[in-house]
Amino acid sequence: MDLAKYEKIFSQESDKYLKELDDLLLHVEKDLSNCSLWTEIHGKIHSIKGMARALSFDKISDLCHLMEDWCLKFQQGISTCSAASVQLIFDGSDILRSLVSKSGRIESLEEQKLYNSIISGFQKSPEEVKDNNQNQPSFVLSATQPRLTSIDHVKIRYSHIEELLGLTQEIQLLAKRFPLFSQDKLSAGLKSWVDHYNTLMKTLYFQLTQLRLMSFGDFADLFQKSIRNIAKEHNKNIYVEILGSEIQADITILERLREPMIHIFRNCIAHGIESPEERLSKHKPTEGRITIEAKSEKENLYLKIRDDGRGINKSLIIQHLKERQSLTDNDINNMNEEEIFNTILSPDFSSTRETTDLSGRGIGMSVVAQTIDYMGGSLSISSELDRQTEFTIKLPISLSVIYAIIFTLGKHTLAVPTLNVKSIGRLYDHSEDNAESYYDIRKHLGIADSEMKLSNFLSLKYANPPSSSGSEISSLKLLADNIIGNRPLMVLPVGDLLSKIKLFSGIGIMENGDISILLDVDNLP
Repeated sequence: MDLAKYEKIFSQESDKYLKELDDLLLHVEKDLSNCSLWTEIHGKIHSIKGMARALSFDKISDLCHLMEDWCLKFQQGISTCSAASVQLIFDGSDILRSLVSKSGRIESLEEQKLYNSIISGFQKSPEEVKDNNQNQPSFVLSATQPRLTSIDHVKIRYSHIEELLGLTQEIQLLAKRFPLFSQDKLSAGLKSWVDHYNTLMKTLYFQLTQLRLMSFGDFADLFQKSIRNIAKEHNKNIYVEILGSEIQADITILERLREPMIHIFRNCIAHGIESPEERLSKHKPTEGRITIEAKSEKENLYLKIRDDGRGINKSLIIQHLKERQSLTDNDINNMNEEEIFNTILSPDFSSTRETTDLSGRGIGMSVVAQTIDYMGGSLSISSELDRQTEFTIKLPISLSVIYAIIFTLGKHTLAVPTLNVKSIGRLYDHSEDNAESYYDIRKHLGIADSEMKLSNFLSLKYANPPSSSGSEISSLKLLADNIIGNRPLMVLPVGDLLSKIKLFSGIGIMENGDISILLDVDNLP
């Protein structure tokens, strides 16, 4: 029996179940009496126990068995679940993760003490743990140094892998079957073969590059447990909202963002979001909110982290600028709000001796800003007193995939991000005056009006609506020839020549390797 093979399978499957277990615990923590959630949690632990017993990993199976007993009591209503009970199961999950990574072995006296503490906790009834440990720290976790989950895998559809294998095999066969042509047919035959080969290579390249992409939703999920643990450390309840989950970015960029983002989360929780009592006195919900949002605009990826806490007192920053940087009132009046708030990112602000929440917001932020700067990006801060603080990370996109509506104008293939398209329609008569204006970009592409007859339009919406003569234009109808459809595009930056034309925001590569030009909707009239 090849134990190494089965141990590897056990490790992979258990990692998956433990990730799912953490997600379920985050949900049940907000709905302690939800029997269906406890049934699912029970099932995940039972699956790990079954595999551990088959491999004689007794420490894992013994711990799972005790955790199962608690879950069963909560399912059947025999015991009442408390926050302390959920915390102990979280701690048990962390011990299981450590044991799984070491094939069930405990390698130090400290690890043995932690294991014994967890076992002792689960040998009591849930009510006893609630009574005895309600105000005690967690057995295992130290939120002082939250454990960062490494990006070691991404989800890939099986059909996607099959497509890649098929394309690779086809290219290999094509290379082996280089055709033998007579002299008079050599040129045309060779050209056909090269064209076919190039098309396959472009398609393969598009497919392979997608393997380097990770959705922002999966990336943001890596922080859920760390945020929860930091919140527990500060006796705060935090709800995490994720926007732009479908945005995909190069995994190498996201990997380098992990530590800066966990530092920003700690900043939001420790210094931004008020205690439940303070929030209640301000007529806010006792549960704080952190919003994590991703946007892809033009050649940049924007990540926004926003808390609904006390905000930043601008007057205290101005006081700091006067006292420590010797700026005059005139100097400060010439600064915009972003420049004032970004003072927090300077090293001298982080070293200020005041022990206020304001100075706390600057601790280590200069290092975060420098890290993002090394990546070719920037970090900025905006805030509204007693309402919110927002950290915005701007990064150049080295590789991203978006969905876009592809259409043609003459021989040109163009694209508009799907998020900017309200609707698509047939063009019958656009001579009448309408609430929405029609826009024809043929003149920008050197296409004469007589060369083609337009038959479609895309009704667009602006990301940042422009205003003209006091009236706002919220949308326009972009004239088109043929609509190809909604397709994924790998977006690359425009070159120096096209960047001078404000009309374009990127170069898109389609699945078949064809090129399209991405229009910048906000720069259309």
